[in-house]
This record gives sequence, C-alpha cells and structure tokens, in this order.
Amino acid sequence: MDTITRISRACPVCGSDHATPLEQFSRMGWTTVRCDACEFVYLNEAPRYEDLSETLAWTQQFQKEKKRRKEKAPLVAWIDEKTRWRLHIARDNEWDYILDRVPEGGNVLDVGCGTKDNLPAAITPFGIEIEKAAAETANAAMSARGGKVVHAPALEGMALFEDNFFHGMVMRSYLEHEMKPREVLEAALSKLRPGGTIYVKVPNFGTINRMVRGVDWCGFRFPDHLNYFDVSGMQRLAESVGYTFELRNKVTRLTNDNMHVFLTRPR
Repeated sequence: MDTITRISRACPVCGSDHATPLEQFSRMGWTTVRCDACEFVYLNEAPRYEDLSETLAWTQQFQKEKKRRKEKAPLVAWIDEKTRWRLHIARDNEWDYILDRVPEGGNVLDVGCGTKDNLPAAITPFGIEIEKAAAETANAAMSARGGKVVHAPALEGMALFEDNFFHGMVMRSYLEHEMKPREVLEAALSKLRPGGTIYVKVPNFGTINRMVRGVDWCGFRFPDHLNYFDVSGMQRLAESVGYTFELRNKVTRLTNDNMHVFLTRPR
C-alpha cells in the first residue's frame, strides 16, 4: 500500500473538515472517521482514481479480502461458504427494482457496472466503469444492445452523456467506493429525465451485524470502501441534492447488511 497515493477528504455529505477518528473501525493504515457536524462515517483519505482503476481494482480487492477473512476466521468462513443458500431465501432479482420504474426499452445507466453479463432484455443498457478490464468486457455486451460503456471515473463518464438522457440509473455496490458521492449524485440529477429514478444499493452501516462484528463486519473493506452510509446519512445526502428518497427494505433496515433505496428526480 506504500505505493498508493492518498488524497485527503472532507466529509462527503456536508463538506465539514472536522471529524473524529474511529480507531476501532480503522485498519491497514487507513483511518475511518465520523464527521463532527453531521456524524457521517467515512475514510478521511482516498486512493487516486488511477489506483482504483488497476492497482486496487474491485475484482482484486474482493479476492484479497475474502482470503484475509478466511485466514483470520476459518470456521466462520467455512460456515459462510457452506450456507450460501441462505442468501437466496426470498431474494428477488435486484434488476427488477429499477425495471419497475422505467419504460420498456428505456435508457438505463449502470454506474460502476463491472463486467455485467446479466443485462435484462427490457432496457437499453449503458455503463460507466473505472476498472479497465471490466469496462472492456461490459462494453462488448452493452454495445451489442445499442448502448455502450465508458471507462472513466463516474463524474467524467457522466459528462459524456446528454442531459435528460436516462430513464433510470443503477448504483449497485458502487457509491461506497466513490470519492465524491455528492458530486456524482448532483451530476446524475441532470442526466435523469424528470421522474427518473436511481436504484442504490450500499452497505448499511446501521445494521445490527455491524454493531456486533465491529471492524470484522462484511461492509468494511480497506481502502476501496470510502463511505459508510446508514439510512439517515443516505437520506440526508440525497434530499440535500434534490432527490426524493424512498427506502425499499424498511422492515429489514436493522438486520440487512445492505440498504436498498430509490432516489427520484422530481417531475
């Protein structure tokens, strides 16, 4: 990690420079802090986008973290692997969340799309992906469907699309990685058509599991998870930008390690 260039960050929700370190949630030389003004939790430094593109690519970081947890707690890792079926109990297709909100054939932007090999037929797919290899793979799939993938940080990628172009967007397992989440949501607002909706999935810092597991909670990953949203923090950010906020998993807001929300541009 010594070769990674670090960029200092203010609070990505309210912009305050004053924060309190949370040593119990810090690791590997990266410091997690809580904003003194709005209480949002985040990393006070971030890797450059260039490092996130290749050196800290999501596919590599995911495998490293999986290996680390297996070595630290082999029994827990074994139980998790042998009971993966539990994750599919009463679980529906996450793509259905946005498909219910966009018209047939509508333009849908997947921000942080990864390799993307499970695109629903009902949309015209577009993507932005910072990891070079993943962007190339996803572009082949989306180009065949009349869309395309831009290899760039989200802000740069969004600037290449016309205003009011998208009927919907997907930010699934992405916003926790973004160094500038407020700026991205502001840019996305102008790219959505009036009434357009973003489906957001992020780790839920307010879950009971995080309170029990501490820094070993599955939502912590250093240094590519930069933002730790709870429901109130996500709502505060979204509404301050200009979206209407809707929490989808209200019943499981304390027990689900992820939160699922809709952010809609007013008509």
